[in-house]
Amino acid sequence: MEVIDVLTAVYLFSLVSMGVVTNVRPMYVNYWNIDDHNSSEIIELSSQTFVAGMVANQIVIMVVGTFGNLLTLIAIPYVRMKYGSQFSILQLNSVILILHLSFCDLLYCVVGFPHLIQAYWTRTNIYNPTVCYFLGMFRNLVAYADFNNIAVIACCVARQSLCRKCAGNSLKHDEHDVLFGGKKIYLACLGIWLTSFAALLPDIIGTTGQFGWTSSTYGCDNINTTNKCSNPGPFFNHIINLCAVVVFYSAYIINMMKIRNNVRKIHILGSEVKSYDELLKYISMTLLLLSMAYLAFLLPITIFETCSPAGALFLSTDVRACIASWYWWLYGVNFIIYLTTNKRIRGAYRKFLKDVWKTFLGKNPESKENEDVSTIFWLEMRNMNTERSL
Repeated sequence: MEVIDVLTAVYLFSLVSMGVVTNVRPMYVNYWNIDDHNSSEIIELSSQTFVAGMVANQIVIMVVGTFGNLLTLIAIPYVRMKYGSQFSILQLNSVILILHLSFCDLLYCVVGFPHLIQAYWTRTNIYNPTVCYFLGMFRNLVAYADFNNIAVIACCVARQSLCRKCAGNSLKHDEHDVLFGGKKIYLACLGIWLTSFAALLPDIIGTTGQFGWTSSTYGCDNINTTNKCSNPGPFFNHIINLCAVVVFYSAYIINMMKIRNNVRKIHILGSEVKSYDELLKYISMTLLLLSMAYLAFLLPITIFETCSPAGALFLSTDVRACIASWYWWLYGVNFIIYLTTNKRIRGAYRKFLKDVWKTFLGKNPESKENEDVSTIFWLEMRNMNTERSL
């Protein structure tokens, strides 16, 4: 068994264990009591200027996240189907996970932020209990699917990078990956939602909490009456995914450094070597920044989770709101990372927008597929790996 298989097994076992503990522990330890809930209808914030700043931040994130993730969800599938040979890197199954991440981000932007903007601007609840329950529950479910998705991307990319069978860089890797290969990638997406649901289930069914109006940072959210840990699922979920991101992406980056050294040994044109050295650099930079953004935006709310040792600190709504404002950028920053660091995704955006513009002008978009230099590169990588095994 390879090292990456061991790491994957540990990660998956941790997620399953989290789901079991989350749903068994409340039978023995549970501090939930709805009678202790503060039924205040007003979100107490320091000033109208502070409220205006919070709302402005939410609007910017919502606009950037909605536009960017919608563009990603349309442009990448479009060029994958119409210009496949020009964007062979985007044919990898890990790109399906990136699209799924954009889908989760988009859901949070269109469902979560309108409510949050209203909650902060009016500082009161305008919904009936059923709608408030749905808003809080669905937003949390989407958020945890988003968190899990980033860790699963790290796992998928690391498995490809460290695969001995294809030297970590073959476009054929998806054909033999037992977890993410072929159509199994869609089962991985389903598993992301099931894991998120398991972490929140005790709160969803009202065993350890109840979704409703909290008169606090997130408006309609999970009501916690005691500031004691009844449902450890969300906190454990954060810790497992944070550790997974660090371990898997570290393994990926280390291996990419080795790959870049191997590229220079391939006997192809110098310009092609330089081109692919830059391509690997772009991919590595994108994944590195995704992991850094995940850690940077998620660590603060993890530290102050109810089940965290520091959960009882900084109880003022203003401080919690500032932490939330920082965390919310997680739903807008991924598109910015794709746009600024990944040449192929940026090229996909450009190709799609050009074709839309040509269609608008009544012209036929180019359908001719040019050979992608990446195909030559991966063939050379496979040939080098074959020569080593002889």
